[in-house]
Amino acid sequence: MHTPVAPAAAVLTFEHVSRRWRAGILGSTREAVALDDLSFAVLPGEVIAVTGAAGAGKSSLLLLAAGQAAATAGSIHWRGSPDPGAVRPQLIGARPWEYNFLTVRQALAFHADVLALKDDALAAPTRFVPLMASVGLRGRSRTRLGQLDAIDRLRVVVAQALLAAPGLICCDEPFAFCGPEERRQGVRLLRSVADRGIALLLATREESTLAAYGLADRTLPLERGRLGPVRRATRSVLELAVRSPEDAMARLASRLPSLARRGRRLRVPLLGSTPEAILALCRDVGVRVRASRVAEEGLGPLPAYPHR
Repeated sequence: MHTPVAPAAAVLTFEHVSRRWRAGILGSTREAVALDDLSFAVLPGEVIAVTGAAGAGKSSLLLLAAGQAAATAGSIHWRGSPDPGAVRPQLIGARPWEYNFLTVRQALAFHADVLALKDDALAAPTRFVPLMASVGLRGRSRTRLGQLDAIDRLRVVVAQALLAAPGLICCDEPFAFCGPEERRQGVRLLRSVADRGIALLLATREESTLAAYGLADRTLPLERGRLGPVRRATRSVLELAVRSPEDAMARLASRLPSLARRGRRLRVPLLGSTPEAILALCRDVGVRVRASRVAEEGLGPLPAYPHR
């Protein structure tokens, strides 16, 4: 076992962190191990997928990372400080608290009061307009939470988290109620948050879904509270063998911005699309596909940390 050497810029570091919860009825002394000797670090702007089955310890990890529970053993630092206030981490789920009678603006105002934010320089009716626009809620100010679909509810909880100007957002199953198109929108939303330099810890049982959408930069697999080998993230791509790669690139580039060429083959990240949809697009623009297959590709090398 090695002590993790975290980069100075790390937003979050776990060093040999364990967490035990009191199990059973009130007054019981029996304890269950939720997390066992975890060491890792997270950089600004990284999207880290925390994966594992139910009971693996994902929610416990998020509680500790968000500063809402303390480690039983080991140490946690936020930008080098033992105080989570150095990062103001936020913990969110897939939807806001069940105050369905509130409008979007009222939900943000309520959360600002919870955070004890002071921004009286902005007029109350308009102070959240830029934030709502930045997460895709333009024009939804007076819509009640109970009238929102799953993706707009996720936009609300992301906006509530952004009110705190956090360095880290911990997301517990953020796509739990989303369909395929809503997941695509949710991926774009969370990636836009990471592009601001905010780190994301994303707990999910849907590792294959994350791979399909190419959201995570790294994966932290948990099994019974222990951290498995940290893996670089992968994404699913469709490889296309075509007669003329140059002509195909010219015809498809405007319709498939993520299209890339590797030798005589083209590679298209699926990002939630189906191979059938991409092949249909090829037919529509006159590109003849001689052969195709779905493959997995890594999204880059693992960083020099964490060391276990």
